[in-house]
Amino acid sequence: MSTATRPARPDATCPIRPGEPCTLCQLDVTGPQDCPLVYLVMGDDELREGVHRTRLAVVGSQRPPRRTGRDHRTR
Repeated sequence: MSTATRPARPDATCPIRPGEPCTLCQLDVTGPQDCPLVYLVMGDDELREGVHRTRLAVVGSQRPPRRTGRDHRTR
């Protein structure tokens, strides 16, 4: 019997709700890999594109604003 601890697995994120964890909202599901909703959405080109646009918006809103130009502090 090993006493070493395994590193914690990261929580699965929901591909349908970007930025949110998988809450196992469907019965008999172990995660996004066997979720029927994920299967249906990812199998439809239009819905998949909508999820992609949402994901880009979420990621873009979480990034700090980019600096443009030079730093104008006095030296």
